[in-house]
Amino acid sequence: MKQQSLDAIVDRGLAAVDDDDLKTAEDALEEAARLGGENHVRVLHLAGMVAWAQGRLDQAAGYLMQAADGAPEDPQIYLDCAECLLSHGEDLDEAEAAARAVLRLEGADTDSIDQARLLLAQIRLSDDDTDEALELLEGISAERKNDAAYLSIHGFVLMNSNRPKEAAESLGRAVAVDPEDPDVHYWYAQALEVLGDFTGARNEMLKVLELDARDLEDQEPVTEELAEDLRGHFEALLEDIPDQVLKLVASAPINVQPRPTTTQVEAGADPRGIVTFVGRARTDDADARLDSIVLMRDFLLDEIEGDDDIPELLMIGLVDELRRFFRLEGLEVATGTED
Repeated sequence: MKQQSLDAIVDRGLAAVDDDDLKTAEDALEEAARLGGENHVRVLHLAGMVAWAQGRLDQAAGYLMQAADGAPEDPQIYLDCAECLLSHGEDLDEAEAAARAVLRLEGADTDSIDQARLLLAQIRLSDDDTDEALELLEGISAERKNDAAYLSIHGFVLMNSNRPKEAAESLGRAVAVDPEDPDVHYWYAQALEVLGDFTGARNEMLKVLELDARDLEDQEPVTEELAEDLRGHFEALLEDIPDQVLKLVASAPINVQPRPTTTQVEAGADPRGIVTFVGRARTDDADARLDSIVLMRDFLLDEIEGDDDIPELLMIGLVDELRRFFRLEGLEVATGTED
């Protein structure tokens, strides 16, 4: 009876997490901890999911790894642990171990095994092992291969395998199944651009801009104090780039705005870029003309955990734009030089 009560409480808490009802989830967690103890596997699972929903990734990962270490029979505990660690970008060995544990569970159903394979494919891709990622995806059930999650991950892996035509086909199907997912539109646009369909790629990037605007919280107008601070960070990192690259950007004014505009994206800017060059990008027929540099506040603030992260993110954004706008494909972040 006690176990049945504990299971009911935890299930209620997990359902509340899914519904973004964190107050109910927190109350359920407190009740479950009193009944089963803080170290009970199911209590640890709920604690991890609540912490994850609250944005406390380190604590969430810790709770979920403890829950998985308890060798539960519930595949969802391993799946949540693996997904949390993957989203955290750390402890990928632990994430892989948790996902592979599902494949060894005798009682795991087809859906859980499919989810484990999807997670493992992403983990292997993060280690540049596209061959195993594709092999894992091939083993997914036929029914699941029509889902947007499978189609998008499959397309992304194909892109990283230098198979853009197949990637575009898979990502195009994913967009059709789930047209509200901005990530899929973003990947699809990249595949289309590689294939030379620049009009299609721009249309997809404009859709990314539209969909991202729904998810980004409304921010206050950019203050001059913040703009000056970000300009200072950017000007400081310009001191570390080679002179032959610096001369391309040194005379351009630096502006700060919340996020890219439709006009900028139509002109080729990345709708998720932290640094955007405004002007005329280099073409086969004409040299580039840089009119201004724009720093995108919303994306920068969304990525950083502290001020120490700002220089690195600005440098990555700068290098990406130098590659795009001036066609400096060989530019590297670490050295700031071309290969």
